[in-house]
Amino acid sequence: MKKARLLLPLLLLLVLPMTAQIEDAPKPAQCRADSDAWGVPKWTVFNPNVNQFAGLADVMIHNQVVFAQTLEARNAEFGQCEKSDNAQSGRYSQAARAYAIAELARMGDFMERHGLLGQFYQEDEQGKR
Repeated sequence: MKKARLLLPLLLLLVLPMTAQIEDAPKPAQCRADSDAWGVPKWTVFNPNVNQFAGLADVMIHNQVVFAQTLEARNAEFGQCEKSDNAQSGRYSQAARAYAIAELARMGDFMERHGLLGQFYQEDEQGKR
């Protein structure tokens, strides 16, 4: 329960809309190719496969090869792809959520391993944000 309370505020911070310019966004073909290569489930309006995206988050939490900074970089690309590939924007949005959840879960695990949760809660109660 403590981990969930920790992850929610962090999730909101990471899922804020990206400020990248549309001109700099990757082309739809690149977005789709990267998403396929990264194992992002397919998405259609009629069959969104939302449960598969929860599975993607779980895979990324425990992935020993994809590091947190890579998750963050991919997440930034998903934000750009949402703008440049409207037909697949739901896919990128769900992938971004899954990656953000994975990164936050890793942060929570780090804080727990290093005994930082108590300090986090204490400072939060003091209004330090």
